[in-house]
Amino acid sequence: MSARSWLQTLPRKQFFNTLYRCNIDNHVRNGFLTSSSAGLLNPRQNMLLSSDTVWQDFDAEMLAGMNDQKILASFTEGFFGGFVFGIEGILLRAGAWRVLPVYFTRFPQSRQSPELWKNSELSKDDLCAVGTKLFGIFQLLDKHVSESQARCSSYVDYGFGSDNYSFAGCHRFSVTRFPSLSGAPVGAENPKCQIRISLEGFICNPQHDKSWIPELGKRFHALYARALFANAVQAIFNNRPLV
Repeated sequence: MSARSWLQTLPRKQFFNTLYRCNIDNHVRNGFLTSSSAGLLNPRQNMLLSSDTVWQDFDAEMLAGMNDQKILASFTEGFFGGFVFGIEGILLRAGAWRVLPVYFTRFPQSRQSPELWKNSELSKDDLCAVGTKLFGIFQLLDKHVSESQARCSSYVDYGFGSDNYSFAGCHRFSVTRFPSLSGAPVGAENPKCQIRISLEGFICNPQHDKSWIPELGKRFHALYARALFANAVQAIFNNRPLV
């Protein structure tokens, strides 16, 4: 990573704006819980140990020139390549990933699946292929990019852990375009519509239907998710096309 790229990952004004203005809830949407990704890591539909959603709405004109794929790719770059994830990334590259490498029994495994270990390997323009592993413990399980720009979410799912053990979870990054309060129609060319960027995540025990995460642990996880979200949103604004 170049010195300039590294400096862009450090906290800037947008990071603190998002950290202060974003919303957080301790639930995730049913559509996420019933998705194919959730079925891979929690086939028995055991209770969730922890869940949260962080989101923020923006005027479309603030992200002019960025389609859903670029927004999601930039979010991914900021999430896994930003300073908040930095220490975790260093530990994983040093070998910590061997403690619980990502693996899901019903997900097709291929020796040709790409594996990314460096921040510089993350694209700010395109999402990785389904099956790509990141830092040994995350795997891209599913993605959907809306072509219509109507009120339909685009998303990408990254699973972690394993259904063979007592710890697994999933992060969903999503983008939704919808009308503003004034009722203006949705469209990438319409600066009056709104864009919602969301980070949803949950953790479960695929083997046993019981909870063991203390309340303090859940609160820390929520704070960490909020900081990761702010770092990822900062990357989106860093990658906006020059006007």
